[in-house]
Parts: sequence; structure tokens; C-alpha cells
Amino acid sequence: MGRRINRLIQRGGSFKREFRQQIRMLIMLALAFTIAFAWRETTFNLSKSFVLFITQVKSSSLATILTSVFITLICVILILITTSALKDEN
Repeated sequence: MGRRINRLIQRGGSFKREFRQQIRMLIMLALAFTIAFAWRETTFNLSKSFVLFITQVKSSSLATILTSVFITLICVILILITTSALKDEN
């Protein structure tokens, strides 16, 4: 009986460590999202200026669509680079 209780307490400690790690990860994710949201407008405006410089488009709707496509392509490329760099070697 004593061994069972001892094992249960050890498992509880493992759960507590994992729970703290998950809480830390959640807090970091929330802060990262806040930072990304704060920089969203700046990134979009800079990208829109770049797209307008490259394409010389006069329509604001088309410029917004092209900017969104440009940002999407850059992010997809960054995702592909990141996933290939962080891939397991197994």
C-alpha cells in the first residue's frame, strides 16, 4: 500500500512540472501574439509600400490584395524554411 501511494505522489510531481511548463508556454504564446498584433499594422503598411513601389498599382483594393498575397508568400516560405531546419534527424 505504501508503494502505491509513493508512486502516486511521484506521478503528481511529474504532472505539476508538466503543468507549470504548459502554463509558461501559454503565457509566452499570449505575449508573442500581443507583440505580433502590435506590429501587424506596421508590417502591412511597409509591405504595401513595397508592393506599390514594385507594381505601380493605382487601385487601393488591388494593392491591399497584392499586399496580402505578398505577406502570405513570405510567411509560407519562412514556414518551409523553419520546418526543414527543425526537422528531426530520425
